[in-house]
Amino acid sequence: MLTHPAAADDLAGIALVDGPGPDSPGHDRDETLSTAALELARSASEAEVAAAVRVAAAALLPERSLRLSSAAPAGWHLLLDEESQDEAVLRLPLRAGGTLLGELSVLGAAPLAAVRTSTVAELAAHIALALARLEYGRLLSGVSPSEDPDAFAATSFRDALTNLPSRMLFHDRVEHALHRRSRHVHPVAVMVIDLAGSVTAVKEGMGTGARDRLLVQVAKRLQRLVRSADTLARLEDDRLGALLDDLDSAADAGLVAERLLGALDEPFVLSPGVPLSIQAHVGIAVNSGAVESAVELLEKAAGAVETARRRGVGCEAAHGRLRSASSPRRAAR
Repeated sequence: MLTHPAAADDLAGIALVDGPGPDSPGHDRDETLSTAALELARSASEAEVAAAVRVAAAALLPERSLRLSSAAPAGWHLLLDEESQDEAVLRLPLRAGGTLLGELSVLGAAPLAAVRTSTVAELAAHIALALARLEYGRLLSGVSPSEDPDAFAATSFRDALTNLPSRMLFHDRVEHALHRRSRHVHPVAVMVIDLAGSVTAVKEGMGTGARDRLLVQVAKRLQRLVRSADTLARLEDDRLGALLDDLDSAADAGLVAERLLGALDEPFVLSPGVPLSIQAHVGIAVNSGAVESAVELLEKAAGAVETARRRGVGCEAAHGRLRSASSPRRAAR
């Protein structure tokens, strides 16, 4: 959790400034939120997170006071305004990866309109991702962004072996896709690609080096098959994840899964003249309108891939939809 007393001193005294309101000429809500998301993603400390929130709130809610606080008992607590006597009219938990990081509250004498509530909710999602990135990077790298920016960034966002986005960055992108989904009609799909049997067999039979070469080849092959707007990530040792954003229909996710599985059917070469066939399964979860988090969608996809392995099929979707009729994938040999 975020328990950095020094950060509280840095954050103290930050106040909102007057800015153009959402209804003023030339104001662009989406542009303001996009700018805030970018600044939050660049933040290297809680102080910089608070500064980015201050700028966004000045434009989006100039007449309101906001409170931003850590969930940890010894964590920082900040009132983004002069001391206000108003009560909170909206409280939004800041969650990422299933962890409660803190809370964003809007203070005032009257409730917010629905459109303002939606705006604050999207801002809160960006804040949570920024805070989670900071904490996740510290835990993995053992350093703060200021101590070793390169090590921090590498462990936060990229898998060192495949150079694919990390699980943390994957969560970030799924959350952003789901928030965009709230304003559009196109479904968002998450896939879990399981290589467990093959990875284990290669490691036991050929060694860790061969296992690593296999994962690098798999990543490169699948990366060529996904759109630039989509995300292929390494979730853990033997699993990859794919985010398919802005699909025309939920059925398209099944077609993409079949294309990926077809590519994995082609043999790999880890040693000269020795082709290797692998086993893979894909689990799919599609968000077509219900309010879901990245964690929930990923859990559904993970459950679907377990079902695919158990049933011996190449692809399975949450709720039994989009199931592939393909035969079981060949075991690694």
